[in-house]
Amino acid sequence: MKNKLTLGFLLLIVIPIIASGQDTGTLSLKDAVEIALEENHSITISRNLEEIDENSATIGNAGYLPILSLNSSYSESIEDTRLEFPNRPGQDVSGSRSNRLNASIDFQWVLFDGFGNRYRLKSLKQGAELGAVQTRREIELTLLQVIELYLNVNTQAQLLVVTREAVEISNQRYRRALQNYEAGGGSRVDLLNAEVSLNQDSIRVVETELSLNRAKRNLQVLLGADPSMDVAVDDDVEIDDQMSLDTLLHAALSENARLNASEIETEQARLQLQQSRAARYPQISTSASYNYNRFESDAGQFTFQETDGFSAGLSFSFSLFDGFRRNLTVQNNKIRLKNSEEQKRLTEKNVRSEVLNAYETYTTNLFLLEKQQLNVDTAELNFERTELAFEQGQVTNTDFREAQLNLLETRQNLISLRVQAKFSEIDLLQLSGQLLTDIK
Repeated sequence: MKNKLTLGFLLLIVIPIIASGQDTGTLSLKDAVEIALEENHSITISRNLEEIDENSATIGNAGYLPILSLNSSYSESIEDTRLEFPNRPGQDVSGSRSNRLNASIDFQWVLFDGFGNRYRLKSLKQGAELGAVQTRREIELTLLQVIELYLNVNTQAQLLVVTREAVEISNQRYRRALQNYEAGGGSRVDLLNAEVSLNQDSIRVVETELSLNRAKRNLQVLLGADPSMDVAVDDDVEIDDQMSLDTLLHAALSENARLNASEIETEQARLQLQQSRAARYPQISTSASYNYNRFESDAGQFTFQETDGFSAGLSFSFSLFDGFRRNLTVQNNKIRLKNSEEQKRLTEKNVRSEVLNAYETYTTNLFLLEKQQLNVDTAELNFERTELAFEQGQVTNTDFREAQLNLLETRQNLISLRVQAKFSEIDLLQLSGQLLTDIK
C-alpha cells in the first residue's frame, strides 16, 4: 500500500522544488504586451508590410514625375559583301567587317492625363493608411493571442496551487486513516478511500503541471523567446469593473480597426471611379532625346558614318471610340463603390452589435465572479466545519471528501470566472480600438 502512495508523496516534494528552481521573475500582463510588440515575429512581418505601403505612396509612383533613361547598343558583323553601282565599278569584299554603335538619353513626361495621376497619388496614400490600419488590426489580433495565453498560464498556475492544497489535505486524511487502521480504530474501507482520493488529487496535479508547462511554452513563442525558458506571471490580474457602454460605443465607431479599414476601402473605391473617368480626357505628353550613332564598314558606299543631335516633340492622344470599354469600366466602378458603402454600413452595424454583446458578457462575468466569490467563502466555511467534525468522528469519510471536492470545484470555478472577466474586458478594449493604449 505504501508503494502505491509513492506518486503522491513525490509530487508533494519534487514539484515545489522544480517550480522554485525555475523561477525567473514575474512577468506582468503589460510587460508581456510590450515584449510582444517588440519581439513577436508576426507583428514584425506586419510592420514590414506596412512600410512597403508607405514607400509606395510617392509622386513618382503616381506618375507625376518624368522618366529619364539612358540606352546604348553595339553590334559587329563579318560578311561577304558584293556591291554594284551605276556608272562606276562595283565592289566584291570577302569577310568585310562592320560595327554599329548607338547611344541615347531619352526624356518622357506626361503633362496631362485627365487628372489620373492626382487620383492615383490619393489612392496610394489611402493604401498606405489602409496598410497602417491593417497592421494595427494584425497587432491587436496577435496581442489577443498573447493575452489569452498569458491568462491561460495564470489560470493553470492558480489551479496548480489549488490542486496541491488538495493533495496536502488528502495526504493528511490518508495519514489519519492509516493511523486509525493500524491502531484498530478505523476500517480498511476508509483507508482505501483515502488512498484513492490522494492518488486522484496527485494525478490532477500532474495534469495541471503539464498544462501549465505547455501554456508557458506557447506564450514564450508569441513573445519571441526560447520556448525552453521558464516564465512566471502575476498571481492576480487587475479587472476594470467601471467600463462604460456609451464610451465604448463612441470609441468603437471612431477607432475600431475593422471599421476604419472599411472606411478607407470605400474612399479607395471612390478614387478608383475617378481614375476610370480620367480615361475620357485626352493625354498630352512631351519627349526629348539626345542621340549618338556611329557606323564603320570595310565595304559599302560609306565606310564611316557618325551622327549626333537633339530631338524633341509634343504628343496629343485622345481615344474617340474604344468599344464602350471606358463606359463599362466606369459603370462597374460605380457598382463597386456602392458595394463598398454597403459593406461599410454592415461593418458598422456588426461592430456595434459585437460591442453590445461583449459588454453584456463583461457585466455578466462580473456578476458571476461576485457570486462565485460568495460560493467560495461558503465552501471554505463548510469545509472547515466538516474537517473539524471529521476529526471528532462526527462525519464520515464520504462527507469529508464531498466537502473537499466542493471546495476544490468552487475555487476552480472562481479562477476560471476571474480569467473570463478579464478577457471580456480585453475584448471590449480591442473592439473599441483601445487595446494598444489602455492595457493593464
